[in-house]
Amino acid sequence: MNMVVHPDTVQVAHQYGCAAGMQKKFIEYKHAFWEKGFGAYASSGGKDRAALGEENILKFAGEAGFDTQKLKADANSAACKQRVDEDQNELRKFRVNGTPAFFINGKHIGGGIPKPAFQQIIDEKLKIAEASGVAGSEYYEKEIMGKGVRQFRSKRDAGKQP
Repeated sequence: MNMVVHPDTVQVAHQYGCAAGMQKKFIEYKHAFWEKGFGAYASSGGKDRAALGEENILKFAGEAGFDTQKLKADANSAACKQRVDEDQNELRKFRVNGTPAFFINGKHIGGGIPKPAFQQIIDEKLKIAEASGVAGSEYYEKEIMGKGVRQFRSKRDAGKQP
């Protein structure tokens, strides 16, 4: 999903990620973006915002073998803008407003926490699961998904969108 932390800086980059997915090259885009987009931005101390912009994205996408005309058209399409917006709305339903974010058997953990704290949460959730009497192979589907919030897009439904 798209988690647009700084829309004024990376909204366009997320739309290009959607467009790259339409060309079945999202992984290639992701690697190129982190190296030649975000990497350049970070090494400038956040001063080189052009590294995250459309012109630079099209440059490194072309070098990576993308059809840049199609990429640009798709990135600026209503479909990709809508996909990014829908992802943002989906994450808001679950109060995900930053990274990292984790869910452990339905419990939201926002932000980084120390490894011992993760272990404690996991241990507590394991005790609950073991005490439920539901087989481990069925627990998540029956107890978490079966009794939890069903408002979000499933992986299957998300795959139908651009």
